[in-house]
Amino acid sequence: MAAAMHEPIHPVQLEGFKRMSPARKLQMVADLYHAGIQLRVAGLRLGHPDWPAERLEFEARRSLARAGT
Repeated sequence: MAAAMHEPIHPVQLEGFKRMSPARKLQMVADLYHAGIQLRVAGLRLGHPDWPAERLEFEARRSLARAGT
């Protein structure tokens, strides 16, 4: 199991997050989720080059949905 990332947030970064609108924060989370899916698809493609794109996408989303459990 991978270790959790617990780097402290720089005060300048924290101030930026505080000033950010809820919509912008939500967009950042969505962007990070999409990037995670793309990275997972790339990893799965290495192990399963014969899988179609739809299967890779499905398995990537499924694995990320279970990541916190």
